Amino acid sequence: LKSFLKDYEAQEYKGVEVEFVKGKKAIMTIYDDGEEVESITLSDYSTKEAMHRLMEEKGFVKKEPAEIEDMKARLQAQALEDQKKKESERSERRRMSEERRKAKEEERKRRKEEEAASEL
Repeated sequence: LKSFLKDYEAQEYKGVEVEFVKGKKAIMTIYDDGEEVESITLSDYSTKEAMHRLMEEKGFVKKEPAEIEDMKARLQAQALEDQKKKESERSERRRMSEERRKAKEEERKRRKEEEAASEL
């Protein structure tokens, strides 16, 4: 199931969008003219083949091979960009955390020096 979704195989079908919601079960919600008509728990399907059968049974049609290739390239590029952004954000948080730690250490050192000077 996970690889079916993460490898963009679900998006090989026309009209399919995938939204990942962390901590939630994988649910396929089928809409008709904007109205929800069915929800299917995808954990009931253990193989890619079963997922593809489900998609076909529900009337989804595969895109053309060239369209699939373009879509996967675009989604992979977006995933890479998202990963780079997350890494950059993590790096920035670490840098800021280190700056706060250094500032606290300098403040402790300054207070210690002030206390030592006032004892004289």
